[in-house]
Amino acid sequence: MALAGQFLQERGGSKMAYYRDLREYLGALEAAGRLRRVADAIDKDRELHPLVRWQYRGIDEAERFGFLFEQVVSHGERLGGQVASSVLAANREMYAVALGCDLAEARERWAQAFERHIPPVLVNDGPVKEEVHTGDRLLEHGGLREFPVPFTTNGWEAFPRITAAAVFSKDPDTGVTNAGMYNSIILGPGRANLRTSRHLHMHWDKCRQQGRPLEVAIVVGAPPIVPCVAASDVPYGLPELDVASGFIGEPIPVVRCETVDLAVPATAEVVIEGRIPIDAMDQDGPSGENRGHVMLRGRVHPFEVTGITHRRNPIWHDVIEGFPPTESSTLRSFNCEGRIMALLRSHGIPYVKDVAFHHCGSARHFCALSFQDVGGVRTPNASVWQALFAVMSVDPSWPKIAIAVDDDVDPHDIESVLWAVVDRCQPHRDVKIVQGRASGLDESVAPYEESKEHRPYPTSLVSPQGASIMLVDATRKWSYPPVSLPRKDYMDRGREVWERLGLPKLRPRTPWHGASLGRWPDECAELVRLSESGAEDDAARRLLDKRTSL
Repeated sequence: MALAGQFLQERGGSKMAYYRDLREYLGALEAAGRLRRVADAIDKDRELHPLVRWQYRGIDEAERFGFLFEQVVSHGERLGGQVASSVLAANREMYAVALGCDLAEARERWAQAFERHIPPVLVNDGPVKEEVHTGDRLLEHGGLREFPVPFTTNGWEAFPRITAAAVFSKDPDTGVTNAGMYNSIILGPGRANLRTSRHLHMHWDKCRQQGRPLEVAIVVGAPPIVPCVAASDVPYGLPELDVASGFIGEPIPVVRCETVDLAVPATAEVVIEGRIPIDAMDQDGPSGENRGHVMLRGRVHPFEVTGITHRRNPIWHDVIEGFPPTESSTLRSFNCEGRIMALLRSHGIPYVKDVAFHHCGSARHFCALSFQDVGGVRTPNASVWQALFAVMSVDPSWPKIAIAVDDDVDPHDIESVLWAVVDRCQPHRDVKIVQGRASGLDESVAPYEESKEHRPYPTSLVSPQGASIMLVDATRKWSYPPVSLPRKDYMDRGREVWERLGLPKLRPRTPWHGASLGRWPDECAELVRLSESGAEDDAARRLLDKRTSL
């Protein structure tokens, strides 16, 4: 049984079955054999991320798991609390468990999530208030240094980095709350920074116009649906907590912050409250980013801590990000796939069967669309291009590459997708380049640390050279010969033998058998029929009869 299905069954079905907090989720992962407890002392600054990273560079995605580090040290001293790393989306099945649904329905749930909203419910108290540090007591336990925050891109970063937080802020005009996942480094007991973009930056811009700082709450260790939604693309003006509550079918309990006017998940592990000033910017330290490079000398917002609340002996939640594949690329890919499918449906394009975003494009920037025949009618080429151009409208900065393939190609298997590009595409005819796109963190547009002329901070605008998107039609334009793999009945027989011999478990990749693609002459089929019936000599004579003289 799939992990998510097992969880729902044990909780009594899908109604009111979601995790109350991160700890309950970790218990479900451990029961399913997807969580490894590490009792040895692990140095958070030198050992933790390199250890976890190995599963993204050294084993197959399906074999990955989460870590719970029970004894964390720094500079030889043991720190309080534990660190849960790679527990949210080490692979797609674990991500489905975090969402509380089966893998098969996760993308469809995302496609529907933006239409089903449930507001959170305000409660008077919660576990995140077990310890409160404000005013004169703000730094009594070391402030931000009380927590075992790991270094991430070791050897290239100089400070611990908060990775799995949902950062809450409020639109000062409408009062609508946003929760996004943004990078933050710790610079002292009461100081950090935030690399904001998109919606949080819009809130800051509005506060700057009103002459007051932006209030922010950094939430670590909330129920897993919260960071899942925070890491995703939600339209501006739609509260992420409403989407998260709607996704799981029940309101998420929230409590008021102590020093800022925000409400945050009541069962979170840690909440760091503070303000972003409007009269200064800081230089960021170097940091590994999801496009696969270390970002240098970017400009970021200062973050001044005003309050800290947390559970006793909190579990610090850490996400693996940076060079793909990562946990964060899995987090984003499902949401992107759901948004694209919903977009194409709204455009009345029935031919798209599946959408896949790939780790190599840090989830958002490389996608493949699989097209199917409808009513036995071959997908018109014009509909392929209609879908590819529609994909551009989902966001100004993603995807960067969109490839259309037939349904005999698995869009989730990048080797198969690139085979289709080579085999079914002519670049002069089937590739279109569209300029005028936003650049995001794309190092190929211009060096990130160049002047404002190239990178107007902090928006992701187009540089003078211009960012662009590549659209590729890698579908068949006419009938093709069969795929050069053994026919399905032969492959089925071979699999039976494989399993009888006790060989390693198979994970079939599409296409895993040959099939006719419309061009299979009768004379060729007859040769095969004769050979299969034992008349191989008759088949040979038929070929020899066609000999021609030179």
